[in-house]
Amino acid sequence: MTFIGSLMAIVLLSGCVQFDESGQSDVSSATTPSPESSTPAESASTASGNSQVVVNKVDVPRGAVNAKVIKVVDGDTLQVLYQKKISTVRVLLIDTPETHHPKLGVQPYGPEASAHAHQLLDGKTVALELAKNGGRDKYGRMLAYVFVDGKSFEELQLASGLARVAYVYPPNTNYVDHYRAIEAQAREKKIGIWSVSGYAEANGFHPEVMKGTEAYKETQKSGGQASSDAAESTTAGQPSPTQAGDCNGAIKGNVSSRGKIYHMPSDRYYKVTKAEVCFKSRKDAEKAGFRAAK
Repeated sequence: MTFIGSLMAIVLLSGCVQFDESGQSDVSSATTPSPESSTPAESASTASGNSQVVVNKVDVPRGAVNAKVIKVVDGDTLQVLYQKKISTVRVLLIDTPETHHPKLGVQPYGPEASAHAHQLLDGKTVALELAKNGGRDKYGRMLAYVFVDGKSFEELQLASGLARVAYVYPPNTNYVDHYRAIEAQAREKKIGIWSVSGYAEANGFHPEVMKGTEAYKETQKSGGQASSDAAESTTAGQPSPTQAGDCNGAIKGNVSSRGKIYHMPSDRYYKVTKAEVCFKSRKDAEKAGFRAAK
């Protein structure tokens, strides 16, 4: 019985998927931070509720900077208070479905990815491992790896099936192999964006294959393509916002629980507002049903 019991223990242990992330903790390192050896593996919450992918706590990289989360924009973007000013951070190496894109509308699992980001980040102080050489994306957003409560935010989104590995551009490729390993587990378990084959692909997300699913129905409740159509109709002849929600000096229109609001370039929160539509004049904004920010 002792031999059999030992054999069963070995089999059970061999079935647990763990990652040995040992490596340097320097920010410029191309390896993954080391898990805390004294901390047992913890499971990330997942979109399926049944399958779980393990995400370990890690040592925050040496040289990472602390920043207070001001706002969660969506599943892969946030605003933080850094060096006494509010900056938009685009999380490195992952991509989540859209929630309020002016043309793509709401994509399946976009609301879930955003909600999970809120759950993880709201009111938190995070550690940012900034992109090498202070790199920013084409929209001027800071690029960084994000760590919250001792865990990688990227890993938590990937493990929950709410993100895919994307935008892998040297020299900012730290942890990419590890991220892909976590993504592979979520895909194998058919969690979230991987629940329907063909939805999450190398070239982005394909909502058409999700028709009939609960996730697709949820996008219709949130406005779905209708919101996209509405945006296009209200911005006919108007400048379009960038993916980062910038209007390049034009009036910004934003839809929230407070209704449709427009922000003038001189307004206090103009720079930190992510626009869903842009307008050339107050008259155009008001004609589309937007009111001035207070």
